[in-house]
Amino acid sequence: MDYNNCLKDKLKDLPEQPGVYLMHDSLGNIIYVGKAKNLKNRVSQYFYKQKSRDPKVEEMILRIADWEYRIVDTELDALLEECRLIKELKPHYNRQMKNHQKYVYIRIPDESFPKVDIVQEREEGGGVYYGPFSSRHWVETAVECLSDIFLIRKCSAPGRGKGRNGCLYRQLGTCAGVCTGKVSSEEYRERLKAVCQAIEAGDKEAMKELSSQLARAVEALNFETAARYREYLLGLRYIQGRQKFLKGTCRNKNLLALEDLDTERKTVKVFLIKGNRVLMSRVLTWLDENLKQFLREIPQALADQPGCSRQLTQEEVDEAQILDSYLRKDRVISIPIPQKALKQGEFVEGMLKRIKNKKGDNYGQEIL
Repeated sequence: MDYNNCLKDKLKDLPEQPGVYLMHDSLGNIIYVGKAKNLKNRVSQYFYKQKSRDPKVEEMILRIADWEYRIVDTELDALLEECRLIKELKPHYNRQMKNHQKYVYIRIPDESFPKVDIVQEREEGGGVYYGPFSSRHWVETAVECLSDIFLIRKCSAPGRGKGRNGCLYRQLGTCAGVCTGKVSSEEYRERLKAVCQAIEAGDKEAMKELSSQLARAVEALNFETAARYREYLLGLRYIQGRQKFLKGTCRNKNLLALEDLDTERKTVKVFLIKGNRVLMSRVLTWLDENLKQFLREIPQALADQPGCSRQLTQEEVDEAQILDSYLRKDRVISIPIPQKALKQGEFVEGMLKRIKNKKGDNYGQEIL
């Protein structure tokens, strides 16, 4: 049976709306789950020739015998539904086409003179961890940078005398020379404290020093050194940005997010988000009393959710990244909900005013 031609005929019936699609093989097995801002456009791409298509995608297309789809309200709904279905169904080609490069962590082991190293798993009681991070390249670059700036141990023999000059790293000026036995544990702890502050962006000195060294290298026309310092800057910015994002998610930051669905009808999809979770969502009309009702439900909905200070799992990080990417889109407005605002008697009226200020137009004017 020529499934390909049959499926091309079905394309005209696909809606131009957000949703998820589930690809089936000839035995009815779900082999792939995808999301789409526009289902018709996205699914159609599979059945027309494209240059430089991944061989795994080509292999999957040959096995597609049918599909089903589910319409949702917004692109965020599609992203979250795709994530849920993949975890539930574990389709073959979602696993095959996933980037299998694991997340990595920066670890400072609980030792007398620890190195700053990179690991793929986090162990309880194994020291101080930062991450998880998705780019091993930038993490390796940042760790090399921090080790060079703060002269963290690189050799494998702390405290074992290697002569007055110490190891090669000590002679090159990129290590404090722990191997000479002349570096105290107190001094070394201060160096590690500075590393932690740099990762957490609590100390800007590392960035300033790198910027200065980069400028001096460029001025001296030493472009190879300048390129290395530029990589160091990018690596350090990456881990600082990721750490800030992860800390914000772990603090269970409360947000109200709104996306316009139909500007003429003034319909909007409203989401209540806590950390990496969507607690409530609803399609509302700006002029509808239901918007006020949604806001009235927020304090209790948040009170029913316990806080969470544990380390995020990799799946939770993925979900948090989905939400973070969505909230950065121009068509979405997000409003933080401070804890103190929840305890105020005028919470609903205050939120309505903040929504109106964010919108910058007359939406919501009638219900203020």
